[in-house]
Amino acid sequence: MYLAPITRTGITRYEIRQSFRHENDGNYRHRVVFDLGRDPRQYLEHLSDEICYFSSDLEDCVGKMTDNDPTRILEELLWNFLPEEEQHRLSLFRNRGTIKIRPLSGEDSAAIDREVHLFDRRRLYYLRYGAVDQSRIFRLNPKLYRPLLRQSRDEREYYFMDLEKVLKPNEMKTYVFAIFDLQRHFTESISSTMPEALNQLDIADHFSKDICKLNQDSTYWSGYQMSSSLHEHLVRYIIMFFDHGYGRRSLFDDFVREFMGRHRAFRWPEKKLNVSTDDAAKIFNTSWQDLQKMNKKDLTRLFRQRAKELHPDSGGNHDRFIELSGAYASLLARK
Repeated sequence: MYLAPITRTGITRYEIRQSFRHENDGNYRHRVVFDLGRDPRQYLEHLSDEICYFSSDLEDCVGKMTDNDPTRILEELLWNFLPEEEQHRLSLFRNRGTIKIRPLSGEDSAAIDREVHLFDRRRLYYLRYGAVDQSRIFRLNPKLYRPLLRQSRDEREYYFMDLEKVLKPNEMKTYVFAIFDLQRHFTESISSTMPEALNQLDIADHFSKDICKLNQDSTYWSGYQMSSSLHEHLVRYIIMFFDHGYGRRSLFDDFVREFMGRHRAFRWPEKKLNVSTDDAAKIFNTSWQDLQKMNKKDLTRLFRQRAKELHPDSGGNHDRFIELSGAYASLLARK
């Protein structure tokens, strides 16, 4: 279940909704469990100044739709509407259970491929990494998609609305540019990093076309009736794009961002030889080119052959045998 705040003409009302899988087509839709009206606090009954509980009508209605404890569900959904004293009291016991992070099952992976739309992936990628360039989107950890599974499109949109609250006004237009992957329409090298430097009329034209395509994408609105008018869940992106700017940038900001980006990618240091190539070739009695071409198995075979020849017990030289062992370890580390 989830809380859906619905704002129209400046007035916000709240509904408790639930996603369910439709038995006919297998798609997820939503239904209204309880209409809370404009003030969910009206369904709180106060036992004292510090203790309150939910009305029996609300608990009974929620309890009929789930096998879980309705009180716990309502505490999570209506947490922001609880009195401060009640929040403090409940916070002492909240999240005390051990959270077990389990790996993705084969069923989960299949559900991600089937249910998570590319537009959802783009939004998660930006909100997670703040990346305008979406070319590496498929490197996103699949576990981040788990909260989106088995949700209706309506519940998923409210989930993203909550995540998007972290965006500052001067980030919203860039966010829209990134999640609609508008950079793909441009060939300029700066298109993936500086959308403000591109032709803004062209960007607006491409954005208008792309949001209309998404509005008519049946795979995105699976289980919902299509409409010629723009869906209410997409209206917020129109507002983000046309009512906000990109924000000011400085050369120092760009330098810091580029510096952090360069140093995020960890690379193992290159393995270096402790002996020179000439010495390695000489001690193995083989050309350096042939040593480079050998795999680990061939190198080990050659080492054993030379070790028999240079080992002191076979009449060889002790110092040369030590040199051979060192050269072998260095070459093996490069394979």
